Amino acid sequence: MNNEENVIDSSSLMHFEDRFPKDIVPSLWEEVYKLFENGDVFSVRAVYEELEDSQEFWQDYKKYFRELTVEESQAVTKILEDSRFEVFKNNGKKEGPWADPYLIACAMVDELVIVVTEENLNRNPQRKIAYVCKELGISCINFVEFLREVEVKI
Repeated sequence: MNNEENVIDSSSLMHFEDRFPKDIVPSLWEEVYKLFENGDVFSVRAVYEELEDSQEFWQDYKKYFRELTVEESQAVTKILEDSRFEVFKNNGKKEGPWADPYLIACAMVDELVIVVTEENLNRNPQRKIAYVCKELGISCINFVEFLREVEVKI
């Protein structure tokens, strides 16, 4: 397993839920839960809120969806004030939880890798985590790459 900590987006967890139902591949779910327990991955509270339709899968792991530190909160402000991400910022004005800038702030401050599985990267790419990560020099991988990096085997 790698020693690099990762922060995961709701897109990856939703993709995981859809592609690998817990009742069909419970051993994979156990491995993913262990990744949270071992500190290989965590997320932010806003991601937990985005998972409102599937919180039953994550309720025992709610403590791994944490609040931001003061430094991370300051980084969110910098991200939202950066003119390169104006469209990204405007996306946050929609109703409901929006975790993207929080994940990016964690990765910036704590030098983490973001695990994200976003669809339609060609449409409005500047609204996507992967685009902002590239602009800021933050590492970004998809969920399957993450599972390979942490050497999950079932």
